[in-house]
Amino acid sequence: MTASHFPSTFDALRSYFNRRRSPQDRQGFRSMPRVPQALMILALAGSVLFIWTQPAAAAPTITEFHVSNVGVPQGITAGPDGNLWFTEFYDNVAGRITTKGTSTLFRLNTQNSATYITKGPDGALWLTLLNDVGGSTTNQIGRLTTQGALTTFTVPKASYIWDIVTGPDGNLYFTDGASRVWRVTTKGRFTSFSFNDSTGGYPYQITKGPDGNLWFTDRSRMIVKMTPSGQFTTFKVPTSNASTDDITSGPDGNLWFTLDNSDSSRIGRITPSGTITLFSLPSNDYLYLSGIAAGPDGNFWFTYEDFTTNVNAIGRITTDGTITLTLTPTANSGPTDITAGADGNMWFTEAVGNIGRITTS
Repeated sequence: MTASHFPSTFDALRSYFNRRRSPQDRQGFRSMPRVPQALMILALAGSVLFIWTQPAAAAPTITEFHVSNVGVPQGITAGPDGNLWFTEFYDNVAGRITTKGTSTLFRLNTQNSATYITKGPDGALWLTLLNDVGGSTTNQIGRLTTQGALTTFTVPKASYIWDIVTGPDGNLYFTDGASRVWRVTTKGRFTSFSFNDSTGGYPYQITKGPDGNLWFTDRSRMIVKMTPSGQFTTFKVPTSNASTDDITSGPDGNLWFTLDNSDSSRIGRITPSGTITLFSLPSNDYLYLSGIAAGPDGNFWFTYEDFTTNVNAIGRITTDGTITLTLTPTANSGPTDITAGADGNMWFTEAVGNIGRITTS
């Protein structure tokens, strides 16, 4: 199913960016040169599915399932029950969708915005609940059962919490734009680890690494390794532009990440020892490469938005850097986060209120 409402090109772009990005990032959008709307419409009319290197396997196909007319689907993860679970940003809602496309929404007993979500070590889902007010002390971490029951734990310091992941030690770790990474036990006990970045960046997306450490992106073009005890090692990404966004572990024993927000958008690979390789995309437009995740086919899958040509797509990159794009059926769909499902496909969120599924073979 696809969305039945198509906002105007530039209004949709402004709306999706402002609703899905943190306040720290929005200023960057305000300063972005406005592309003439006529050019964007022409680009949309002429855009077609394009494949930069033809894969040997069958072309992926995308199916969209409409789940919300109000909230903005944001984070997504495979749940312990075989379903996909997602959050609705700027709304206190979490959702469940089966691999057949049947969705259920759960109104959470909190006023905070459900942001990112992960499968916990205890058979539940864990999510960040953001109070999007500067200096807020009411940000929460939520524990959500597969029946939709929520328990909340209030973060003990003023914070701007974002992504969350289960760590190698059986605890949850989440990022904080107030220059911290937090650990929280399944009983709700918090430990704060300060991470000071003099360049103006802040911890953003986080994952469990293949080396038993946590790895996160810093918005100031850095990748950071963190031991479970809170020791940090930073690696500067060799580019003078763009911002590091999402990060994931891969079957090749490395970590892969996205760079976005400028004509320096790239897909990056970093070894556990810190060697970085960047893979260019042929387009040098203003790209938003948000989510990235390892797929069951041994490749990596990422979300793709070209703000100049109005192309929205799901990308696939092999471990040797070959990239393929598949356009989303809905224009201006705003793909954001992506994860592997129990059905062998990749599942992703779209800002227009959809959950998307893309086949991996």
